Amino acid sequence: SSDLKEIMNRDIRRITDGAMMAAIIGVMLFIDRQTAGMISGGFVWILPIPMVFYSAKYGMKNSWMLFIAVLLLTFVLGTPQTWFYMVSEMLIGILYGSGIYNKTSTRKLVIRTILLAVVADVLSMLVFASFFGYEIASEVVEYQKIVTRALGQAKQTLPSNIDLTGLIRNALVVSVVVGGVLNGLVTHLLSRLMLKRLRIYTADVSPISSYYPPKWSGYIGILGLVMFYYSSYNAFENALMQSFLQGFGMIGVMYLAAFGVIAAMIYTKIRFHVKGFAAIVIVIFAMMMPVAFALFGYFYITTDLHDRLIQGVDSHAYKDHEN
Repeated sequence: SSDLKEIMNRDIRRITDGAMMAAIIGVMLFIDRQTAGMISGGFVWILPIPMVFYSAKYGMKNSWMLFIAVLLLTFVLGTPQTWFYMVSEMLIGILYGSGIYNKTSTRKLVIRTILLAVVADVLSMLVFASFFGYEIASEVVEYQKIVTRALGQAKQTLPSNIDLTGLIRNALVVSVVVGGVLNGLVTHLLSRLMLKRLRIYTADVSPISSYYPPKWSGYIGILGLVMFYYSSYNAFENALMQSFLQGFGMIGVMYLAAFGVIAAMIYTKIRFHVKGFAAIVIVIFAMMMPVAFALFGYFYITTDLHDRLIQGVDSHAYKDHEN
């Protein structure tokens, strides 16, 4: 009898929590509609948070009923654009929360969340662009006019062998990828903050120095850097091939530059004993000098620079402990 009562209480709590999360999501949908898409357009990383809480507490199997309820709410309160965003963000919430429920490592959770966010953003731009009323071609033309006008005011001209249209088009695609990465990271950070406040188990955060990719990825990254600059200054007969090389090259440069930032953060921690402010300064410099940071990241990945920096971190921590 006591076991049956406990099971009933648990089921009632689960239903109550589900109704509460559905109500919160319903309020967000209503606000989004009243503000002409403010949440789905600029604060999309808020949407998975209620589902993260529910999945982290009750697991993936019990989350699908809430997922269906949210879809029904979206059909009633949302727009066609909101339908797609809600489906993708609820899936991100379920996978992240169920990972917490199953005690998945933080690294896997971060990578999984970022990949899903990137896929959702790329699909929304490339596959559903015309359905959502966003035309990539017209956007490229507008940016091309802005760049041409700025060059004219500065009395500068681009070399004739540079395809400005292709560069802008690829930059737009890459910016969407970067936006997906940032959305995934913000979702991860907000979820951890919320779950800790609610005293729900979260795996320990791995130190930034532990994020070390395989060496072969460094060689692919430097190949992308070479491809980007070669395709930018040499016209190809096949426009699709040129766009592919430029897009792949941009991703390679950003990949190497990201690990160049990580290496610079580790070095400043050892050399100058600073953390937060140094990270902001390093990111600003990385945006100003992406190639320099990409080369630094290449050496960080492909040489023993990572091991030497880690030894410096360990010796620094040991000295602090001794003091």
